[in-house]
Amino acid sequence: MESLELLKKLTLASGISGHETEIAKIMKQELAGTVDSNMDRMGSISFRFEGKCPKILFIAHQDEIGFIVGDIMESGFIKIQPIGGWDPNTLLSSPVKIINRNGEEHDGIIGSVPVHFQQNGNGKPNIASMFVDVGAQSKQDLIENFGINLGDQIVPITNFHYSKQNKRILSKAFDDRVGIASVIEVAKFTSEIEHPNTVICTGSVQEEIGGRGAASIAQHTDADICIVLEGAPADDIPGIPGNSQTGIGHGAHVRLFDPTMMVKKGLADFIVNTANKYDISIQTTIRKGGGTDGAKLHYANYGIPTIVLGTPVRYAHSHNCLMSLTDYENLMKLLEKIVTDLDENAYNEIIK
Repeated sequence: MESLELLKKLTLASGISGHETEIAKIMKQELAGTVDSNMDRMGSISFRFEGKCPKILFIAHQDEIGFIVGDIMESGFIKIQPIGGWDPNTLLSSPVKIINRNGEEHDGIIGSVPVHFQQNGNGKPNIASMFVDVGAQSKQDLIENFGINLGDQIVPITNFHYSKQNKRILSKAFDDRVGIASVIEVAKFTSEIEHPNTVICTGSVQEEIGGRGAASIAQHTDADICIVLEGAPADDIPGIPGNSQTGIGHGAHVRLFDPTMMVKKGLADFIVNTANKYDISIQTTIRKGGGTDGAKLHYANYGIPTIVLGTPVRYAHSHNCLMSLTDYENLMKLLEKIVTDLDENAYNEIIK
């Protein structure tokens, strides 16, 4: 399946905030022969399919969370600086790879103290006390023979697995490589049809450290509508308070509110009505925490009606995540209908 292969390629690629080059390269490869790409000076990449009003921006962020080399100890162990939000409980003994400035990769492990040496459990894990071990004998060895220096990228090592039972996928970085896959597939779809609008498909950068790429995009975009595509954290696992609003296998995530953005009623109505019209499974959601690129984009220019759509993802911001291909397929059906149905008349209804 093409979608499955695309998700595999994107999730296994490396690209933490500030190091998104490999993801942009994949986007260019996948969309070669459609339209020319444009990249801003921060690294966000866009593909614009010209048409009429309205101008619809589909945007997902290229970056994943990870680490950089924060310090090098004389012993050759590496202290890590987190890039994005990590739960330290998920990290000890996890395999990682360090990518040095020459593109060379070195496997390592986030060190943990063996139970034989622990006293009263050694307390709760914290990232400040963690280190990466690549087997270097000293700082000099690490620098001279491994070529590892301050600031080098550190990313999780994981596998990609597809289970035919219930069409589940396990891998890393679904936040937000599943969004990037959606952007790529929307662009391919748009390139093959007559569309009543202008479609802009964008991969932003540095979302995980405050939406910095989106802040730059907000200064120059001429979009009329913004659709933010995300790997949306699922809330259907034990231990999460409240009712589940974003579960695996129940359809695309449609976010009506989070603390950084309230969706314009006209846009929310259009999305929900479109899903109902075409019998597309969705889950409307109110989020009490978190935010996306929409936080920066919805008040750009004179204000851009913005909504977050996505694929539910369990265990987001960890080495290994789980999603449903069925949810992704429902999202793609919805996005394709947005492209074909969001014309000037629909836009005027949204903004009135």
